[in-house]
Amino acid sequence: MNESRLKWLYHATLVMSGVLVGQMLIYGIQHLYRLKPIFNVFDLCVVLFKGLHVPAPIAWNVVNAIILYTFGALVWMAAEHALNSIKAKKLVSLFEDPLLTLQYRAHYQLRDRQIHVISYPDPIAMTIGLWKPRVILSTGLIRMLEANELHAVIEHEKCHLEHRDPLAIFMLSMISNAMWYIPIFNWVADKYPIMIEIKADKYAITQMEQSVDLGSALLKLLKQVPTPRITLSHASFAESSMNVRIMHILDPQMKLSFKWPLARIIISLLTIILLVGLI
Repeated sequence: MNESRLKWLYHATLVMSGVLVGQMLIYGIQHLYRLKPIFNVFDLCVVLFKGLHVPAPIAWNVVNAIILYTFGALVWMAAEHALNSIKAKKLVSLFEDPLLTLQYRAHYQLRDRQIHVISYPDPIAMTIGLWKPRVILSTGLIRMLEANELHAVIEHEKCHLEHRDPLAIFMLSMISNAMWYIPIFNWVADKYPIMIEIKADKYAITQMEQSVDLGSALLKLLKQVPTPRITLSHASFAESSMNVRIMHILDPQMKLSFKWPLARIIISLLTIILLVGLI
């Protein structure tokens, strides 16, 4: 599977999960307000389950449990992310170095609030924020890297910024956790961030016109002690898919390839048909 197909699978994941959530909403509203059932193309599946003599109480309890869990997980993760966003905003404001922030914003031609430099001893380079993403750099990172290495890291983060990658990562995290019973969602949530990081690496290499500085910065960060765990959804320069990224930096023309998860796809399709048919 190449990058374009993985991206297609990402969009298919959003569509399929959206259809399921929509069906669940319709199901819940119909039963809460005792409305006349709304016809949908999956109603034909109900005939199949009746033919298989699935006991109605069992189907009812299973469907209700799945719907309650799914919506509960979605609400919980959204609330948790909102709380972590507020905490992160306060921490950035508390530790921000205003002069360095203005300096780097002007130097790299970023708009207001698109980059923040914080006074922190450990090296940090990440992009946070769903609707208005911003790059976070630490003074520890600035001291550790050479000027060209830092430039390469910032170009990498600018790619995350322009494509709103933290939003994609957050959406996949919510979907894969709330709908764990559909295995293809977990697979996409695991593989798609790798493509995001490689895409950002390629962008940085193109901007720098060589891969030496990006590779050097990545190796320096690998040698550092682990940075504090960040619970907020984010795209970080040095947290994931290191082996694959190093191979791509050594050979920028190498194509990203994954095996089709056929078993997961088949199980997921059967699960979706079963759920929507019961709903």
